[in-house]
Amino acid sequence: MNQIAAVLNGLKQKIDHGSTFIQRRSNEIGQAKFNLPEPVTAESLAAFEAEFNQKLPGEYQTFLELHDGADLFILDDGLGLVLHSVDQVIEATNEAIEYELIHEDFDHYWVIGEINEGYLLINREFAKTEDTPYMYWVFHELSTEEADPIGQNFGTFLEYSIISQGEMFWEFKDFIIQTDDYFVEETTEEKVSHPVTIWFVDAVRVEIEYPVSKNGSSFTISMYVGKFEQEKLAMRYNEGRGFEKVIQSVRDHLSYEQYHFSSIQVFQTEHSFWANEDSSGDPLVRNEKPQREGYRYDGFRAFADQLPRPLPGWE
Repeated sequence: MNQIAAVLNGLKQKIDHGSTFIQRRSNEIGQAKFNLPEPVTAESLAAFEAEFNQKLPGEYQTFLELHDGADLFILDDGLGLVLHSVDQVIEATNEAIEYELIHEDFDHYWVIGEINEGYLLINREFAKTEDTPYMYWVFHELSTEEADPIGQNFGTFLEYSIISQGEMFWEFKDFIIQTDDYFVEETTEEKVSHPVTIWFVDAVRVEIEYPVSKNGSSFTISMYVGKFEQEKLAMRYNEGRGFEKVIQSVRDHLSYEQYHFSSIQVFQTEHSFWANEDSSGDPLVRNEKPQREGYRYDGFRAFADQLPRPLPGWE
């Protein structure tokens, strides 16, 4: 497996694990979206070479032969890392020439995608060999005359972009304490909110005990958090509006921003007793075979994507 395939395989494992909740430098947080399409076709590669009379650099083509473009770490604001398909690269580059984003004196670029508020570029001259870093970036409003070098070829660029969760990692080194001060001066005009503490917890176990009757009785929900076999009761409450509301309330509790669970277990159990519908006898009768089901999820996203279903007979 080549390095680019290995990097993408690691990202896919992260996505499958449900670990897609990210935080960016400006404290933008949320569930990121991803799209990894099918490989590029031979026809598209041939069309590219015919259009520009030049082959793609090896690392970039290796990526395209795995996925013809990608959307990585996209938050609700639409920002993140977008890598165009080969057909889109042709279209975007020609449009950039038409609208003078690609300056006539600096016309040796392809537009291969976008990140945050700028275009990703490949310097065509540097891309003729693998010896000179060819990845560049430029603001949407500027032209290639003012393009900034990223200092990497495509393979390293992709790996660092994934590590930094779609951030412009090449700008990290430009942090200056005098101009990028994290401290906020106290003022009398407004109050500064205290930061939210994030609890990184190995696991949460949710136990849902069904009511003694299907008519008007409440479910009991208990949540235990902590390391495996060292869990402590975090909360217990009743919910009497049906199973759908039970799961909705559990989801709401688990989605709080200050929590991060690597494992979520949900157990559903029928009560040991039933309400006796025969008023002449005891008010409760023993449930001889209470149903019990358990689910395990690798993180909140996996839980939210496939919520537990009610026990048979409680639909």
